[in-house]
Amino acid sequence: MLQKVILQCQVDKSRGANYNWGSLFHGVLMEVIPPDLAELLHEIQLKPYSQYLTPTAQGHLNWHIGIWDNEVADHIIPAVMAMNKIDLKHKNVSLNITNSQRKSISKNDYFQQFFGKEKAIRRYEIEFVTPSSHKQEGEYVLFPSPQLMIGSLSRRYNAYIKDISLDDNEAMEQITANIKIVRYSLRSAVYHLESTKITGYRGKITVIIRGPEQLARLGGALLSFGQYSGIGIKTALGMGGVRVNPIV
Repeated sequence: MLQKVILQCQVDKSRGANYNWGSLFHGVLMEVIPPDLAELLHEIQLKPYSQYLTPTAQGHLNWHIGIWDNEVADHIIPAVMAMNKIDLKHKNVSLNITNSQRKSISKNDYFQQFFGKEKAIRRYEIEFVTPSSHKQEGEYVLFPSPQLMIGSLSRRYNAYIKDISLDDNEAMEQITANIKIVRYSLRSAVYHLESTKITGYRGKITVIIRGPEQLARLGGALLSFGQYSGIGIKTALGMGGVRVNPIV
């Protein structure tokens, strides 16, 4: 089961709330779940969830949480859905939650979107709504590449799905080789993480997936998984939040 929770928070515009508060919200998340689970999630490298923030023109701050592990979801979702306010101690601010949404989709229904259609969708727009980056040779990357994006997505995807797995070097190479960025509108963006500043990128790219029909379907499922997992580094701390839209 893939699940997404969106909490809408009312915030005073003068507070300057933005996506950089993502690490603070992660701290809130760790406080509301059972301590033993919080400790486990802190220790494991590959987190089974992502979260990020998007401010709105109406003065709200939307908190997006994507989860692809059922056991973790059983703890996180009831905890956050029961909240009516969020206290950010480091900012000395309390945010009222004015609306909450929960969306879920089964594994079969998710793949039906890609493998059940008569014709494969080959073009997708990916919008990076919070700064995204990758670590390569010890440096932060300022521009996405198919190899880096697919590498990031496949690690999380393989932790979720087993029977249509990409845990195969040849399959990975084929998908990467057949994805091409054909349009982009990106700018550099800085993400503040405690005392660290990470420079990445924000904006939109359009990709096409070439090759056989089945490869295009699998590639589409993998790219769209990013809406739950995020793309790149620090996705549990607020980076790499994406929207993925098929272009028919």
